[in-house]
Amino acid sequence: MTGHDSILVMVVSLSKMCHFVPAKKSSTAADTVELLANSRMRYHGFPEVLISDRDPRFQSDLWQQLCRRFYIKRCMSSSYHSQSNGQTEWVNSTMEQMLRTSIQSDEREWVRLLPALELAYNRTSHSSTELSPFEVMIGENPLSAVSLDIVGALAPTLTPPMAKLFRQLCDRAQSHTQKAKWQQKYYADKKRRAVEYAVGDKVWLSSKHLPASSSCPNFEIRYRGPFEIIERIGTVAYRLALPPTYECHNVFHVPQLVPHRPRPPDMAPQEADTAWPPIRNAAGNLTEKYEID
Repeated sequence: MTGHDSILVMVVSLSKMCHFVPAKKSSTAADTVELLANSRMRYHGFPEVLISDRDPRFQSDLWQQLCRRFYIKRCMSSSYHSQSNGQTEWVNSTMEQMLRTSIQSDEREWVRLLPALELAYNRTSHSSTELSPFEVMIGENPLSAVSLDIVGALAPTLTPPMAKLFRQLCDRAQSHTQKAKWQQKYYADKKRRAVEYAVGDKVWLSSKHLPASSSCPNFEIRYRGPFEIIERIGTVAYRLALPPTYECHNVFHVPQLVPHRPRPPDMAPQEADTAWPPIRNAAGNLTEKYEID
């Protein structure tokens, strides 16, 4: 066993070229920097802009020092909406589907499938460029085992089972790449909704990813607020004026927000008597006394 339990996915924004690198969830920031250097920088050099999610490794002091040292601009996706780094998230979904359709019996074989999947992905044309990542990078698609007659040219160096397996892996990877792309686009378009807000508007914020305010998450209210929008970030994210008690990033993607529609005065709910929670004494026992401001 290799001990790998995750995949570090890197995407070059211009060419759309991807790299799928086996990794470990226990990796430190230093480990991640080493993976980035070995798998990305030796092929593409240092990036001008590096977009990532808000994983603690990408917010560490080491990561910040690295970006300052090499003049790399850091950008991070919106809280609780990794799709704001849409290009990489779309690649993640495509890769996951390619793995599901490629793995047959042994789930542990995913590590050795990654090179064939990466080659197949980078040989496939991209809708935004109408070229494959390889064609953008080097002007042509490299030969694959499918292009070469593996049975005639390469088979003498491989055992028959190995040759057959490699041919099957490349065939499956190539055939499922385009299918995965179309399916991801279809489902993404179904969920997408065009909603725009202006600075000063009030919205309700989904509580799905916020710290629970009660001991029973199942009874948690679905939305909190309303909160005022104080800034628009890009085209699909907004900064909210959250109270100091909300210890979280205050930029949220559109799907996390619902517009606030004030009720007419005659439909406003009647105020109910306030039920103050019981307080406890120094020993932690309930007391009949209540503190009133």
